[in-house]
Amino acid sequence: MSNATIHTTLREQFGTQDTIPKAALIDLLERYWGEAKPSTLAWRLHELTQEGVLVRTGYGQYQINNRPTYQPDLSPTLRKISDRLKAQLPFTDCCVWDTRVLADLMIQQPMSVLQLVEVDRVAVESVYQLLQEQPIRVDRKNLAVYRYEDWLLLSQHGLPSATPVIIKPLISESPVQQQGRYVTAPLEKMLVDLVADTDLFFTYQEELPYIVRTAFAKFVINRDKLRRYARRRNRLEQVEQLLSQSPPAKH
Repeated sequence: MSNATIHTTLREQFGTQDTIPKAALIDLLERYWGEAKPSTLAWRLHELTQEGVLVRTGYGQYQINNRPTYQPDLSPTLRKISDRLKAQLPFTDCCVWDTRVLADLMIQQPMSVLQLVEVDRVAVESVYQLLQEQPIRVDRKNLAVYRYEDWLLLSQHGLPSATPVIIKPLISESPVQQQGRYVTAPLEKMLVDLVADTDLFFTYQEELPYIVRTAFAKFVINRDKLRRYARRRNRLEQVEQLLSQSPPAKH
């Protein structure tokens, strides 16, 4: 049976459901492959997920994929920084992302775009010094690079740069997303960081519930991944409150 036929059958069977339990999907697959072993059916379910017909939204929970997964569009600046760090500090974990995608989830547009370079805590100073001593130029100007703590202090007196590069400690067990040869942040991490790092993301706080609702409406988001990272950052209660205002999108 083709993926198109399976997709049609899934929509007919589960079109009104927000989430589909794994057991219900296995039952459906048994109708078409009744002689197959349970391991074969489980593998077929895995293939449907890999092929994009279904998406996992939590442990044993799926949705029909009518929305895209978030695919980061890394800026040339962040690509250059990541390449520089890989070449000069190859054993340092590095996750790069910026806040442009968040602007697409908001009504009021922020005045700045924050460019985050998250590295091992012990490497923050080394990365900062490297980018100071070997600056990356954009439009014939050196990038404005700040340590996380320095930026928090300076931004209390106005934004010293509209597109700062902020060197920030990477929280252990942070979810990350591979984009080609670059490591960046999935939406689950971004949303939790908005909740946890209010001093850094103060311009997003007023619209935070709207941002979360819009993110869930536009993209597939794994709630289990979101909760795990929220628990790691001691922000599970706040995130649960936001999730209660953001039910799974209807299909």
